[in-house]
Amino acid sequence: MLIRVVPVGNPPEKIMSVLCSQIENSLGIKCRLIRQIPLPEHALNIWRRQYNCETIMQEVSNIPEVKFIDKEIPTLMITEQDIYFKGLSFVFGLEESDTGCCIISLARLMPEFYDETPNEKLATERLIKEAIHEIGHLKGMDHCGNFKCVMAYSPSVGDMDQKERTFCEKCKIELMTKGIKL
Repeated sequence: MLIRVVPVGNPPEKIMSVLCSQIENSLGIKCRLIRQIPLPEHALNIWRRQYNCETIMQEVSNIPEVKFIDKEIPTLMITEQDIYFKGLSFVFGLEESDTGCCIISLARLMPEFYDETPNEKLATERLIKEAIHEIGHLKGMDHCGNFKCVMAYSPSVGDMDQKERTFCEKCKIELMTKGIKL
């Protein structure tokens, strides 16, 4: 299996490299890192000071080297900007299974967003969990009731910090019934 990883805006290059290697090691999915894509400025809601993640995904997925050809090759977009979706105040990430795309924002995964000491290791761990979570959604997984499972719903970084970066046994079995090997 292959996944395309697309930096949108200016996410740290080091974090992108670590993310790709961790996805490969954790899920056995080969990552292809695509060139950095600028953020579509019209996706910015100046009143909210956030970017509309649907607009970003739509614009980026139409760029020729990213353009979705095969839903079996998902596209994972990473941005450093804060994002929102419809009526929600923010989202860590969002997937669109119809297009095989998902987007993750680093903004609220960074400890400094909460006026804490910068911690690249913690931010990277949160990003890896969110990436595995969104990939799980792309593969048809729903949220899991096991708070330790990577598929658990995480409305806050505290919830995200409590879960592991792996699927629980129930979710592993569900993935296997979908023909996905981990």
